[in-house]
Amino acid sequence: MNQEKKEMFKEFKHMLGSGALRILLNIKIGEPALNGLAEQLHRDNARFHNNNINIAKCYKFLKYQLNKFGLAGIQQIDKDEIDLTRLFRFKFDFKVEDSEVNFLIPEAWAILRLPNTEDQRIIRYRIFMNCTHKDVDSVKLSETIMSLHHIAQSQDKFEWVAPSGIKFVLYKERMLGFSEYATDHLERNYVQPYLQWTKGQNTRPKILTLPEIISRV
Repeated sequence: MNQEKKEMFKEFKHMLGSGALRILLNIKIGEPALNGLAEQLHRDNARFHNNNINIAKCYKFLKYQLNKFGLAGIQQIDKDEIDLTRLFRFKFDFKVEDSEVNFLIPEAWAILRLPNTEDQRIIRYRIFMNCTHKDVDSVKLSETIMSLHHIAQSQDKFEWVAPSGIKFVLYKERMLGFSEYATDHLERNYVQPYLQWTKGQNTRPKILTLPEIISRV
């Protein structure tokens, strides 16, 4: 390899190591092994590697190692016990749904207006999502969205790419279709805390309606 390829290979190995650590941490705390893996790979790729790493290949290989060898396969990556040269150089084929790695597609979602309680002139947005995978019911919150103008709209969905590189696909028909767990989490952690403030209407959170979202994008 020339020097440029060596640097790319080093970054590729670093990305796989970071993904392996995420899986090991998930297992340690009792979360689904792949929970948040795609999001972390996208975020790390944008922040540390200028989006130069093949995220799909990293995700597919990590999932392959986990499926075929279990925890030991992931530990091998973490301990740098695998020669990754061929993986880096050539295409890696392993069946993975495109949405697993390239997009985050929640089962239910809402866009929240969460105002700054110290400065009522500042209004920001976040996407609250309800995701389920193999009977695991979880919630996620996007990064802060400065303006909804960057969200793309088509007939049946919205799409948004976060600064970290994570891509969100929000199907309109899934808006507000939350599970009981997600509904309680939203109320308890994002609605009630803001209602304690009494500075005025703008200090209260708001779940945007579909017409309000459309008018802002």
